[in-house]
Amino acid sequence: MNECAICYLGQYELFKDLTEDELDMLGRGSQPTVIPKREYIFTPDDPGNQVYMLKSGRVRISRLSETGKHFTLVILEPGDVFGENALFADEPRRNFAEVLDEAQICAIDKKEFEKIAMRNPSVSLKLAQIVEHRLSEAQEQIEHLVFYDVQTRLSRLLLKLADIHGERVDGGVQIGIKLTHEDIASLIGSTRETTSKILNEFKANSWIDVKKRHIILLDQKVLAEMK
Repeated sequence: MNECAICYLGQYELFKDLTEDELDMLGRGSQPTVIPKREYIFTPDDPGNQVYMLKSGRVRISRLSETGKHFTLVILEPGDVFGENALFADEPRRNFAEVLDEAQICAIDKKEFEKIAMRNPSVSLKLAQIVEHRLSEAQEQIEHLVFYDVQTRLSRLLLKLADIHGERVDGGVQIGIKLTHEDIASLIGSTRETTSKILNEFKANSWIDVKKRHIILLDQKVLAEMK
C-alpha cells in the first residue's frame, strides 16, 4: 500500500466523500510520480489506462493542429484531475499532457478508479461536472477563434488569467504564473511572433508591463473594451 498516495488523495475535492477503506483501495492502485519540467506525461496514441491527479506544478493539455502547431486546451493547476477521458472509452490518448513546471502527480489505475466511481455516486457526479466544465471552456475557445481577432483573444486571455491568478501589486494586477510567449500563443491559437508583437504593443501603450516573465495588467478597462 502506498501511504504517500493515500495521505493526499483524500484532500482532493473529487474524493472528499470517500471512506478510509475506499481511499485505501484507490491508494493501492495509484503511483505518486515526479515529472521534470517540459516532459510529457502522455502523448497521442499512448494507452489510456490511468487517470491523473495533480498535486503540485502545472500541466498543459494540448492538441496538435493540422499545421503542426500545439493548441492549448487547458492549463491545469494543483488539485486538478486529468486523463479522465480514459474512463469513457477504451481508446488511445488524443492529447498531449506536458509539464510546465516540475510536477508531482498521482497516477491512478483506471480499473481501480472505475470501481470507486461505481460505488460512490458523488465521485461520478463531480467527474461529470469536471468534464462539462472542460467542454464549456473548449466551446468558448472555439467561439473566440471564430469571432475575435488575435488582439482581442489576447486581451481576453490576460483578463481571464488575471481573474484566476491575479495578485494586486503597485499600479495594477500581476498574473501570478509565468508563461512564455509560446505558451500564450498556444492558448489563443496564434503564432509566437504575432503574440510577441501584440504584447509589445500593449506594453508600449502602458496597458501592461512585464517583470521577470510576470505580466502586470495596468489598464484592465482598455483591455476589456477591445472587440
